[in-house]
Amino acid sequence: MTSSRCSPTTRFLRRLMIGGLPLVLGSCMVVAVRPTSTGTLDFSGPAPDVVILGMSGHCAPPCVSPTDNYDNLGHNGTLDLLADAVSTAGYSVQVSGYTSSVRESFGFPRVSPEQRGWPALRRDYVRIRREWADDPPRLVLVGHSHGVPWLHQLVRQFPDQPVAALLDIDGVCGLWNLDHRAALMELSAELRGQPDIAQACQPLPPDERPGGVRVGPGDLVPWNVERGLEVQSFKGALVPEPAGDYPINVFWDQHANLRPDGSRRGLTTGTSVLEGHSHLADSGSRGMRWLAGELRRLAQEWRGQESSRAVPGE
Repeated sequence: MTSSRCSPTTRFLRRLMIGGLPLVLGSCMVVAVRPTSTGTLDFSGPAPDVVILGMSGHCAPPCVSPTDNYDNLGHNGTLDLLADAVSTAGYSVQVSGYTSSVRESFGFPRVSPEQRGWPALRRDYVRIRREWADDPPRLVLVGHSHGVPWLHQLVRQFPDQPVAALLDIDGVCGLWNLDHRAALMELSAELRGQPDIAQACQPLPPDERPGGVRVGPGDLVPWNVERGLEVQSFKGALVPEPAGDYPINVFWDQHANLRPDGSRRGLTTGTSVLEGHSHLADSGSRGMRWLAGELRRLAQEWRGQESSRAVPGE
């Protein structure tokens, strides 16, 4: 991320906390979003072995969310890190990054190139199965912060679509409704889908709560997801971030993920101590290295399963 020069006063104000939330000033931020080094999703050719779709979250100060949200997971090399973890098992991989937004695509003077939001994610998700029905790739979904509720609701909307792995990086709902719910209610019912994406950060109704636990869709992993992996930041710690902008970890994932029956079958949760919510999604964080290692082991399991099913001589 590149930032235009900010005055010392502006840098100080950016770090003020009002009511427990950062004071956001967007006038000094410019982001040229870097592309991934991994090949991007391409429907014009044969299916890759694995497709990784990443949904980034609420952008960190000094940007203004949701208008300045961008594909942070691609920009910071996080999608490339996960793609490399899968490719070590010999798989071909394509990636696509999306931003936490109600808009299909959008661009603003402070963010370039154009970014793609929920409608684009949902369209591509459906198209993967339609275009490559004869040779479907394994699907890996990864979300950070606000990106997690989008993805969890997406996989619930398509219960017949298998997902090989759902990766959560400190999923939260704080400010999600404020950022998106009103705009979502203006979309057509078809674009919102069912269960309604506008309900992604509302508590589940009593008859859908896993094991009776009062959580939202962002903590529910449905059975069409084979494996769930999540990493959480340390809860409430004083965390010195590299840029010095976040001395207090304001947001963190409140619950470990659960299956619909309240079990944790096929789910793994890790906590990265001394890493805050924003830094956790960076490709160089300890938490991301752990998550990439778990995905690498999972990809090796896939390869082992394929080998055991192979018929000698074929």
